Amino acid sequence: MGLKKVFAAVLLISLIAIPKIAVGQGGEEDDLQFTIDVEKIAVPHGESGEWDGTYTDPGTVIFHDGKFHMFRNGFQAWPASVEIGYLTSDDGINWTEVMPDPVFYTADAPFNVEAALASSALVEDDSTWVLYFYLWPHQFGSTDPGSIARATAPAPEGPWTMDTEISLGPGSTGEWDSQSVGAPSVVKTADGYMMFYGGGMLVDSGIVSGIGLATSTDGITWTKYDDPATTEAPYAESDPVFLPSTEEGAWDGGVVHQPRVRLTPDGLVMLYRAYTPGQRNMAYGLATSQDGITWERVGTGPVFSSDDTNLRGIWYSELEYRDGTYYGYFEIQRNYQNQTDIYVGTLTTDLP
Repeated sequence: MGLKKVFAAVLLISLIAIPKIAVGQGGEEDDLQFTIDVEKIAVPHGESGEWDGTYTDPGTVIFHDGKFHMFRNGFQAWPASVEIGYLTSDDGINWTEVMPDPVFYTADAPFNVEAALASSALVEDDSTWVLYFYLWPHQFGSTDPGSIARATAPAPEGPWTMDTEISLGPGSTGEWDSQSVGAPSVVKTADGYMMFYGGGMLVDSGIVSGIGLATSTDGITWTKYDDPATTEAPYAESDPVFLPSTEEGAWDGGVVHQPRVRLTPDGLVMLYRAYTPGQRNMAYGLATSQDGITWERVGTGPVFSSDDTNLRGIWYSELEYRDGTYYGYFEIQRNYQNQTDIYVGTLTTDLP
């Protein structure tokens, strides 16, 4: 497919269909796998020439006021301008487009960026809708690592207004998140807000990657988690809360990023993406936490992986939870098509 957004990150910060697949890799605990019908597209990309005529990803999904709401990203090329479409669903699986035009355009962002991608959503107590975006710069990498921004609206259809100040930026030179900050996932709790995000930097031995945590009392001003026991770079300013596995031969021992976090009866549950730089072994895992800082992996294998299917690429994802069921939304490139669509998988279980 060429430079698709997540595979592009690997390079730039270096950075036959099988129906009804339950995807994962063996192991006693690895029956926890998303069941995905790759014959059924939940949300297709648009017609050629339209704003979403080539690629679409699930952006962010939330359940509110008796419905699932999706703010999806659509774009014609990559890197290029990204526009945000709005859909609703009664069951989280079958989706209806609310309006044909986007509710937000990259051009609406008050920043000089290549793309603004919706990544997380919530609804405040006063009924204000909030979207968190990750901003993709014109020159991704050390000269412009990207950042995270916030927008608000009185209703999901808009009008949306993005804050003029960045919500979260990269770390200083030499820090673990100095060359990549993106894919925020924001959770509102009784104590405030938690933002999980992917970060990374290049070192001589390869890529330092991890998932970071920032906290806020208002959802606007954020403070990165910093372990006082680490005082030297790359963890002098802040620390990741989730790192690649150090187990020999682990499927997620390369790069970990794209946190998708939800607050559930099991505590905090995170869907995350892992890959090995220079390869196309894209896979997703689950982890749980009670405090957002200490995480435990679920099982020993991925809950969804391109290695077990004929899918050419799984690029972006989203997670939602409702009444004992986890809904996984995946941007998938089938075979050698140069387009992506959104597929839905479900997992019904009590996580360990």
